[in-house]
Amino acid sequence: MSLMWVSVTECSQSHIYHLTQMIKEDEDLRIILSSGTPYMDERGDGGLMYKDMERVLSMLGIPSHLKGYRYLKTAVDLCIQSMEELDGVTKRLYPDIARTHQTSAETVEHAIRHAIEAAWQRGDERTQKMLFGYSHAEGRRPTNSEFITRLTDYFRDRNGKYLS
Repeated sequence: MSLMWVSVTECSQSHIYHLTQMIKEDEDLRIILSSGTPYMDERGDGGLMYKDMERVLSMLGIPSHLKGYRYLKTAVDLCIQSMEELDGVTKRLYPDIARTHQTSAETVEHAIRHAIEAAWQRGDERTQKMLFGYSHAEGRRPTNSEFITRLTDYFRDRNGKYLS
């Protein structure tokens, strides 16, 4: 699947026509339309803000009202800042997320697992295959660690670019 960010304020009618032709030719193409520029974080290191994570989590089928949705955004953000967070998910990452959200590490683990289960039941199969190499149709579901690692890798590999 290809993902493209497009600022509609910078699009002419001919650009929009070409975008529609691209969509017709490539069924795996996803285009994100925005009225502004890509969201970059305040750190200035090219990291993506939560808006971009929200788009991907939504494409994966995670309902935004779940606590696990918020915890996953925090997890990916922490891991983008320091990949060492993934060295000890239960001993380091979950407690860091719990401190941020003023809850327990066990609650974080359970909520993330629940969000992944929900995504795997209702998410887009093509997006799942693109990010994980398999989908719910194959009877497998990623572990919490695998899910967080794959999302982190996806955002780190993009280097702030909106075309993959």
